[in-house]
Amino acid sequence: MKLEIEITEDEIRSAVERKIRVAVADQSNQFGADEYIKKQVKAQWQTAVDAMIMEALNNSQALRDKIAAELERKIRAQMAAAMKAVG
Repeated sequence: MKLEIEITEDEIRSAVERKIRVAVADQSNQFGADEYIKKQVKAQWQTAVDAMIMEALNNSQALRDKIAAELERKIRAQMAAAMKAVG
């Protein structure tokens, strides 16, 4: 009796990907993984927030433009409401 099976490269890739997903899921479901993630977020939090603040401050013209646009929108809305009330 002779038995031949043909397995494509895509089938092999799919099987390996499934094994990788299972290994990653097993690793991430361990209690230590949760604690490690929390520890890393806590360690990087201040640096990330400081970088965002510095970016906003360094890009102050864009911030001024956003504030001016918002003020203009609010003033236009107030003027439209006042015109409706009068007219």
